[in-house]
Amino acid sequence: MALIGYMEGTDPDLLSSLCAQGNDTLPLGNGTDGHGKYIAHVTSSDGFDVIISYLHKLVSVTGMEHVSIDDRLFACRRHDIPVIIVVADKFKEKAKEKMAESRDYVELVSPEELETKVMEII
Repeated sequence: MALIGYMEGTDPDLLSSLCAQGNDTLPLGNGTDGHGKYIAHVTSSDGFDVIISYLHKLVSVTGMEHVSIDDRLFACRRHDIPVIIVVADKFKEKAKEKMAESRDYVELVSPEELETKVMEII
C-alpha cells in the first residue's frame, strides 16, 4: 500500500482508482489554497511514496513571486519524495524554465500518462 500526496485539482477518478487498488491519498496545499498540509512542510516521516501536482498549483501568483516552485518543492527534494508535475507535452519545456533546482528532480507527465507513471513509482 502506498501513500499518494496530491494537490487540489488532481483527477478524482485517478485518486479513486488508486484507493480502490489499496492505496491511500492525502491532500496537500500550496500555501494559499488551504487544501491540506503545506507541500513545503512535508517530511520523510509523513510516508509519502509520491506527490502529484498540476503545474499551476506550484507557480506563484502575483504578489507571491518570492515563493518559487523550487521553494515549494525543497522539502520533497530534501526528503527524496518523488514529485510528478502534470503538464501537457507541448508545455513541458516551458514548465522546466520555471524551475532551477527542481527541473531535473521532478517528473513532468501529461495527463494521459499520469496513472501509468504513478503506478511505476509506487
